[in-house]
Amino acid sequence: MTVITKLSPAGAADLGAHEGFVSRTYRCPAGKLTIGFGFTMSSSVFASYWKRKHGRSLKPGDTISREEAEKLLIDLVNYEYGVTVVDKIKPSKQHHFDGAGSVCFNLGPRAAGWKWAKALAANDPRRSAMLLRKTGVTASGRRLPGLVKRREAEARMIEHGIYSTYKAIRVEPSASVPLAAPADEELKHYQQILTRIGHYKGQIDGLPGPRTSAAVRAFQRTQPNLNVDGILGTATAAALDRAQAASDGGGTATIGAVLSTAGTAAAATSDAPEWVLWVGGGAAALAIVTGVYLAWTYRDEVRAAIKRGVTK
Repeated sequence: MTVITKLSPAGAADLGAHEGFVSRTYRCPAGKLTIGFGFTMSSSVFASYWKRKHGRSLKPGDTISREEAEKLLIDLVNYEYGVTVVDKIKPSKQHHFDGAGSVCFNLGPRAAGWKWAKALAANDPRRSAMLLRKTGVTASGRRLPGLVKRREAEARMIEHGIYSTYKAIRVEPSASVPLAAPADEELKHYQQILTRIGHYKGQIDGLPGPRTSAAVRAFQRTQPNLNVDGILGTATAAALDRAQAASDGGGTATIGAVLSTAGTAAAATSDAPEWVLWVGGGAAALAIVTGVYLAWTYRDEVRAAIKRGVTK
């Protein structure tokens, strides 16, 4: 039996569509600096490449070309995430490797040892797809439409060899919005967040249009690292998800409320470094250190809160 070890062009296209390309660094919902097709310094392949080229880690304001990112995406799958897929699953069909590679790129290499992967390794793609549809569809306790859609697409690829075709969703004549989930559910999700933080006042109907685009622009103006273009792209979506995790609800949130709810989000994602999660000296010391960490991680939201307070 021949084991497939490389990502196909179709698989790379689907994975790139799922991730979305962003040319400038932004912060993912967990607060990590991200660029390209979801690249962070947590990836050994990307970190090695970036440090060789720039002599340092990612920092705000860094940019990457699409051509450069597309080559890196294939290298990351083939030489980092795909290695675990080959070791644990040993896929004999191209669409099995492509689907599993996409899952592991999104959820991490350890996902290749989960139940869906064991079913695929046992040559039971139907059961693998069934299990995959229920895997990794929540973040910080919330079921996210984008993750549901992604798992469905990956399940179809694994079970039936179907590669998805992604089309941009129009929100206004001059702007197309790439979304990883069905337009209605994905837009409803972000309309709800925009409503909660005070930028969207229309009906939460999941229908793209000028009102939603205007709300996206209003939100982007509060975020120093976003372009104000009304486009609900990957970076803006990530900022909205972070705002939802950090906000106490609505545009009148105080910095204290931002940090309070941010603490819950950080604990849920286990993204805090060890010096935050393990600190001697009692609860007061832990609160101080955690507050400093959260203030840094959610600094964009803190700046937005300060701006709202000043301009009210």
